[in-house]
Amino acid sequence: MIRTLYNLGLLLTTPLWSVYVAQRVLWGNWRDRWRERFGAVPVPLPTDKPRIWIHGVSVGETLAAQPVVKLLREQLPHYELVFSTTTPTGQQIARSTLRNSVDYFIYFPLDLPFAVRRALSRVQPQVLILFETELWLNLISEQKRRGGRVIILNGRISDRTAHYGARLRALYTYMLRQVDFIGVQSPVDAARFIALGASPARIEVCGNTKFDQALSAADRSPAEWRATLSLPENAPVIVVGSTRTPEEEVLVVDAYQQVLQSLPDTCLVIAPRHLERVEAIEQLLRARGFQPRRRSTLPLPTNQHAQVVIVDTFGELASLYSVADVAVVGGAFAPLGGQNLFQPLAHGKPVFFGPHTHNFRDIAQLAKAAGVGFEVQTAQQLAEGILRLLHDPKLREHITQQALELVRQHQGAAARCVALVQRWLAPQ
Repeated sequence: MIRTLYNLGLLLTTPLWSVYVAQRVLWGNWRDRWRERFGAVPVPLPTDKPRIWIHGVSVGETLAAQPVVKLLREQLPHYELVFSTTTPTGQQIARSTLRNSVDYFIYFPLDLPFAVRRALSRVQPQVLILFETELWLNLISEQKRRGGRVIILNGRISDRTAHYGARLRALYTYMLRQVDFIGVQSPVDAARFIALGASPARIEVCGNTKFDQALSAADRSPAEWRATLSLPENAPVIVVGSTRTPEEEVLVVDAYQQVLQSLPDTCLVIAPRHLERVEAIEQLLRARGFQPRRRSTLPLPTNQHAQVVIVDTFGELASLYSVADVAVVGGAFAPLGGQNLFQPLAHGKPVFFGPHTHNFRDIAQLAKAAGVGFEVQTAQQLAEGILRLLHDPKLREHITQQALELVRQHQGAAARCVALVQRWLAPQ
């Protein structure tokens, strides 16, 4: 009954969502391989090897999935792994980092009955693994109808979903009761899944796999990054990652200008969450009197230096944090939920962020409690915090040790997730 009502709702709202889909296919970032959105995935029918389908929506979920996928490849060599994303950026990250672990990369189909049936008919997975909060009724129901398993890994329920989920509890209960098991990030997430209708007997706290991913990232040394970005030797460096709005970038630039009044040789490296923001950031910096250099134009000729760098390349931020003396992570100065704090902490860097961290609430709380993460709200607070650390090398050294220890203490989630998958593999 629930599935019938769900699909009736999809049918009645066709004029709304079909316009969105058409825009993406005709003029947006779905033009590439758009047929996969309707289930025509480029995967041959299985032969002698069983399959596992892993889905991560975008960059964040793909990063969380990396250590799990690599362990699955090591421990289940007789399985074929299919990895899907919804966004092109997630697909790009997946293909660049998991190319040696995954057999087939596909785009996730729309949750339309014919599309999911078509995709599942090609992939035929024994196990469907959904990362974080990817709950799609038709996909889950069809996978179960075919006799396959459904597992959620790195599961979390956002504050927003927890708040509004009660209104759709019947829908969530119907979906969650078809999920074989849920590995969640924290006890809070476990309680929230249960409140939405999941069985307590089918939930286990595994931790957050992003701790494992952060430590496994391949890095260049700080010296290599200084040379690559043409940053002056010994100049303090602030790396700002994942800004998402003009307001956040204005706040960061305001703080940077205050820092320069005390430490005029300080360098700024800013990497927006979406590369289409590069031009706007460049205009902002030029309007403030700076001469920013784009990462793609560096290094400069010998004896020339850059003081302000905008990262206009893809996939380098995790490594780039290594050159920072202080890191700032965006996405939380505006009510957007925050962005990845794991990457700078894995390099032992003190990290500043805004108050809106509901998508990363657990790591934000852990970072604050350990004295390695600092929540600020204004440009002045950010500037004062940065200057305090830049003027105190011993404090930064202490924070480095504390941050590295924090990440080490929370490793192992990926191994627990893989053990969970192995327990729930369909009988051979």
